Amino acid sequence: MGWAWLILLLATYPWLLGADLASDSLASSSLVFFVSGTCLIAPCRRLKRWQVILFAACLGFLFEARRPIPDGALALSLVAVSIFLSSNRQLMRNTPGMLRAAAIVNVSACLVWFVASSYGAPASATDLAGHLLAQLLLAAVVGTIGLIPIALTQNAAMDRMSVPPAPETP
Repeated sequence: MGWAWLILLLATYPWLLGADLASDSLASSSLVFFVSGTCLIAPCRRLKRWQVILFAACLGFLFEARRPIPDGALALSLVAVSIFLSSNRQLMRNTPGMLRAAAIVNVSACLVWFVASSYGAPASATDLAGHLLAQLLLAAVVGTIGLIPIALTQNAAMDRMSVPPAPETP
């Protein structure tokens, strides 16, 4: 099914919207519930590489649409991660591997977002370092905890569309 990535993006959008609304509730602390990296794990296990690349690019641009970040910074990093994960599916064969991948991908994508958005920020380096540590810790926790419900939703949507499991070799 050629349009599976788009339908999967529509099924993933409520999770992105929920994370965005939760981030708005934390606006006074400037922390963001970052789940974009976690949303890549289940599609990288089942979709074809070109579908995962389109999914990752759209996922990154959806996040960039609401945040002050240079165009394409997060989207291109998510595309690079999706190429790596779809080439190395054996890293995500079991649940601990998926949880590890979710935490690592979510933290690294959050780091890319943080660095890109704070490039011209007028804050001091000590303020940014403390805020970066808090943001990365929150991204790791949210990425790990959020993987199970997000992946269940995405797998249910892919099962409904009769998307077969992707082969282990790219």
